[in-house]
Amino acid sequence: LTQRESEVLSLMVTGMSNRAIATRLVVGDETVKSHLRSIYRKLGVGDRSGAVAAALREGIFQ
Repeated sequence: LTQRESEVLSLMVTGMSNRAIATRLVVGDETVKSHLRSIYRKLGVGDRSGAVAAALREGIFQ
């Protein structure tokens, strides 16, 4: 994952919504959605819960 994708994923793991992530990172909602699509593809998952599970399972975040 890129540094920005890792940031998005770490905020997502804490339960933040797309809009809250966009506000925190000072980007648009569509930018967050684009990062999420890339994260899902790279982790081989299809949704938010799958990405969180993969991140925890793979030890991406300790």
